Amino acid sequence: MTISSYWKSGILGSLVLCAFQITTTLGAQTIIEVGTGTVVNADFDYPAPYGNQQNGARHQMLVLASEFQAAGMSQGDISAIALNVATAAGVPLNGFTVSIGATAVSEMTNTWIPGLQPVWGPATYTDETGWNTHQFDTPWAWDGVSNVVVQTCFANPDNSNNAQFFQTTTPFNSTTVRNTPNPNVCTSNNGTLVPYPQRPNLRFSWTPLNAPPVAAFDQSAGSTCDGAVQFTDATLFNPTTWAWDFGDGSTDTVQDPLHLYTADGTYTPVLIVTNVFGSDTISGSPVIVAMNGPTPVAACIPASTGTVAGFGIFSVNINGHVTNSGDAVSEGYVDRSCSLDTVSVGQILDLSVNTGTVTTHNVRVWIDWDNSGSFIGSELVLSANSVTSASASIPVPLYAVLDQPLRIRVMAEYDFSPLPQPCVDLQFGQAEDYGLVVQPNTDPPVAAFSASPLFTCTGAVQFTDASLNAPSSWTWDFGDSGSSTESSPQHTYLASGTYTVTLITTNLYGTDTLELVDLVTVDLGAQLVPAACAPETQSFCCGFGITSVDLAGITSTSTDGAEGYQDRTCGNTANMMEGLTYPISIGTGGTSAHDIFLWIDLDNDGAFAAGELVWSALNTQDPNAILIMPSGVVFDTPLRLRITADVVGESSDPCDLPLYGQTEDFSVIVTVNPNPPNAAFTATPTTTCTGYIQFTDQSTNAPETWDWAFGDGGTSAEPSPLHLYTESGTYTVSLTVTNANGTDTQSYTNLIHYVDPAYCDTVVMPGFQDVMNENCTGVLADDGGPNDPYQPGESGAFTIAPTSGDVVVLTFTVFEWGNNDQRFLAIYDGPDVNSPLIGTYFGNGLGQLPNNGVITSSGPSITLRQESNGGGPPTNDDGFLLNWNCSFTGIPEMVVDPIGSIWPVPAEDHVNIAFGHTAEAGWSVVLRNAVGALVTSSAVKAGTPQHSLGTSGLAPGFYVLTLATPDGQWNRTIAIR
Repeated sequence: MTISSYWKSGILGSLVLCAFQITTTLGAQTIIEVGTGTVVNADFDYPAPYGNQQNGARHQMLVLASEFQAAGMSQGDISAIALNVATAAGVPLNGFTVSIGATAVSEMTNTWIPGLQPVWGPATYTDETGWNTHQFDTPWAWDGVSNVVVQTCFANPDNSNNAQFFQTTTPFNSTTVRNTPNPNVCTSNNGTLVPYPQRPNLRFSWTPLNAPPVAAFDQSAGSTCDGAVQFTDATLFNPTTWAWDFGDGSTDTVQDPLHLYTADGTYTPVLIVTNVFGSDTISGSPVIVAMNGPTPVAACIPASTGTVAGFGIFSVNINGHVTNSGDAVSEGYVDRSCSLDTVSVGQILDLSVNTGTVTTHNVRVWIDWDNSGSFIGSELVLSANSVTSASASIPVPLYAVLDQPLRIRVMAEYDFSPLPQPCVDLQFGQAEDYGLVVQPNTDPPVAAFSASPLFTCTGAVQFTDASLNAPSSWTWDFGDSGSSTESSPQHTYLASGTYTVTLITTNLYGTDTLELVDLVTVDLGAQLVPAACAPETQSFCCGFGITSVDLAGITSTSTDGAEGYQDRTCGNTANMMEGLTYPISIGTGGTSAHDIFLWIDLDNDGAFAAGELVWSALNTQDPNAILIMPSGVVFDTPLRLRITADVVGESSDPCDLPLYGQTEDFSVIVTVNPNPPNAAFTATPTTTCTGYIQFTDQSTNAPETWDWAFGDGGTSAEPSPLHLYTESGTYTVSLTVTNANGTDTQSYTNLIHYVDPAYCDTVVMPGFQDVMNENCTGVLADDGGPNDPYQPGESGAFTIAPTSGDVVVLTFTVFEWGNNDQRFLAIYDGPDVNSPLIGTYFGNGLGQLPNNGVITSSGPSITLRQESNGGGPPTNDDGFLLNWNCSFTGIPEMVVDPIGSIWPVPAEDHVNIAFGHTAEAGWSVVLRNAVGALVTSSAVKAGTPQHSLGTSGLAPGFYVLTLATPDGQWNRTIAIR
C-alpha cells in the first residue's frame, strides 16, 4: 500500500473525553484535590472563607466539572470539603455553614448563585493551620457533568483578622465574596459582591457511583510517520484494570500507554476495562502507520531561550485529539509533526491551545498548506494576544497540498515579549510542531453562509460563504432581484424591507441549497445625522471601556475599549417618552473606576451642546441608575445617543478622545408626553452649615416651567437651582411645575435645617476616654462646645496625630478660661500626656498663650487635656476654640492660609483659585466629592497668581477643594451647579 493510500483510508473520529487517574480502591472514599497554588492572602485580604476582618463573610467558590474530571472524579457522592490554612486566625466563627450545589454558570460574577443545599453547620468553628475538614451531615450527589458551587458563611458580633489560605489563580473568576458587619450576610442578596480570579485550594472526599465502567479513550493522532501513538484512557466509573490490544499483535495493561508501531499499515486499537461491577470494550479509530513515507518539512526550528517556569504551551487540541505537555523550561521546542491528524478539503479543522497561567501569552498557529517548509502570511490560522487559551475553526482551503504530511506550528510567548514569528527564537515561551494530512473531498457541498449586519440602515451587507466540502461555484439570490456568483459578495439593498437570501453551491459531486427566510432587515429611514466627531481611543489599557449598555430597548454587549470608537446607532434604538424615567445600566471593563457620560443630540444637529448632557456617573464601576428623559426638541426621529466611559478625570466633553476608555454611539427616538407633570425634587444636603442647598428637579412628564419657594422668601424659576440660606433655622420647600397639559405641586415640610456654622465641623474635648484624631485639619473646642462654658473635672486626652506632615500647628481663635489656676488647658508635645509638657494655660484672651495663640509641635503629634478643679463650675467662661493643620518642618511658626479667594460661586464649567502670594513648586489642587472620593486633581504652575480647575460635566452638589503644598493642606467647600 502506498503512503497516500494509508492516509486516504483513515477515518478519524475517536470519542474525546478528559483523562483522569484514580489512586485509591474502587468503592472507597477518595480525596480529590482541586488547586495546588501557593498564593497566600494577607490577613486583611480576600478570598478568605475564615476571614473575620469584617464581622461576617460569605464566599461562593466555583469548581468546573472539567476540573473535577481532570482530577479523577466522576459521578458519585461528595461527603466532605477541606480548606488549606497557611496561617490560622484562631477566632471562633459563629454560625459557620457550608452549602453546595450544581450550576450551569462557568464564571462567578457579582451575583449570588441561588438554590444551594446546606451540608455542614450552622455551628461555631475555629480554624487551625493546615487542612480544615468539614464532614457533611449528609453526602451530596454529584452528577458528574455539572459545575459545582461551594458556599461558606458566618456572622460574628465583632471582628478581628483573616485566616490566610493557600490559593490558586484561575483563568476565570472563580470566587465571589461579600465581607460586611451586616448580620444578615448569609441570607441577604444585597450589598457589594466582589468576584476574584483566585480560589482557596480545596479537597473533596468523594465516593464513586457503584457502576460498571464505560470504556473510552483518546489517541494522539490518526496517522503517524514515526510509529509513536499516545493512548489516554477516558473511561467513566473507575476501572481497575485495562487490557489494550493495539492491532499489531502487541498488548499492554497500563492505563495510558505510549505504543510504538514498527511496521507500516492500518491498525485498529481495542480497550477492555473492568471494575468489580463489570467490564466494557471499545474499538478506537484506525491508526495509519507510514514510517517509510515522507515527513513534514521544516525550514527552521525556533528555540526557547528563556528559563522562567510556567511559560509555554500546556495542551493542544487538533480536531479532538488532545496532547498535554510541559512548559518551556522543561521541554523547549518539541517536534510532534509525525503525529498526523487527517482532514478533507473543504472541511472545518477545530484547533485550540492552552498555555501556562502564570501570565498571559501571545498565541500564534500556522499551517504549511503549500508544504514548502516555510510559513507565509496567509498560513497564519490563529492569532490571539494576552490570553491563556485560544481557539479557531479553520476551513481547509482548496489550495492545500493533498496526501502529504503538512507541518502545524504552534507558538506561545510572554505577552510583553516581541510577537511570535514562525522562525524567530522565543524569549520566554515555546514552539511545538504537529502534523496534518489533507485528503481530497468527494462529498457534495453543504451550503452555509453568514451575513453582516443583519439589520442595516445603509443597505450594505457583506455575505460570507461558509459552505463545507469545497464548492466550486456559488449562486446567490439576495431577495430583491439582486444576484451574484462570487463566493463572498457584498450587496447593497436600495429599498427598506425584510429580505430572504438563498445560496446554491455546487462541486463535481453535487449541489446544495440553503434558504434563510427574512434574514436581512433594511431600514434606510433610520440613518442619523452624521456625528460632528468620532472620538477614537488614544491608548487602550487595562480593560477600560464599555462592555454593556441596557436602556429602553438598547441591549448591547461588547468587548472593551480595545475596539475603540463604535457607531452602534443602526439597530440599537431606545424608544423613550419625554419626562418619563428609565432604568439604565452600563457595564465597564477592568477593575478600575470610570467616569461615564451620556449625551443625546436633542436638536438633531449632529453635535452635542452642554444642555444635551442627560446623565453622568463619576468615579464608579458598572453603574445602575434611573434616567429622566428631558424634554425633546425633535420628536419621532432617530437621534444620536453618545456614551463615553474613561479613566476618572480624563474625558468630560462629547468630542474628547478617551485616554484608555471608549465612546459608543446608539440611537433614540423621543415621543411627546401628553400628560400633566408630576412634581418631585431632592435637596442636597438637607442639613447645612454653609447655607448652600442644591435642589434637583425629579419631576416627570416633561414640565416646561418651575416655580420654587424655599421657605425663606426666596424663589427661583430654574429647573434645579442652587439656593443660599442666610439665617439658621428650619424651612419648608415647595415646587410647582407646569406644562401645556396641567400643573402639579410638591411640598416638603421642615425639609431644610440650617445649623449655626460653629457647630458643624467642630469636635469637642472627650469626657473620660482618650481620643486619637488622624485628620490633617480640623476644629477643636472645649467639652462645652463653641458657645457654652466648659465643664468641671478632668477630661480625657485629645491627641492629634495626622497620617501626613511632620508637625501639628494649633491656631487658637478663642481662649476664655478664667483667672483660676486650678482650671487650665495642658498641651503636651507628643502622642499622650506622658510626653513633654509644652505648658498649662488659663486666663482670658489669646495673649495668655504663646505666640498669640499659635503653638507648633516638634514632631508629628500633639496632645491636649483640660482640667477644672476648685472654685465651683465655670459659668461664663467660653473655654477655647482652635483650628489645627498638619504641616512640614522648616515653615514659619505663623502659618498663613495661601488661598485668597475662589470664584465663581457656585461654579459651572470651571472654578478659579486666587492665591495670597504667587504659587510655589510642589503645589497641587485636588477636588473630592461629598463622600471623599477623588474627582480630579491638577498641578499648579509655580510663579502663577491663580489656578483654574475644570468642572464641566460634574453632577450638581457640594465638593471639597484642597490646596496641597509642602507647607500643609487647606480645604474649602465649593458648590457646583
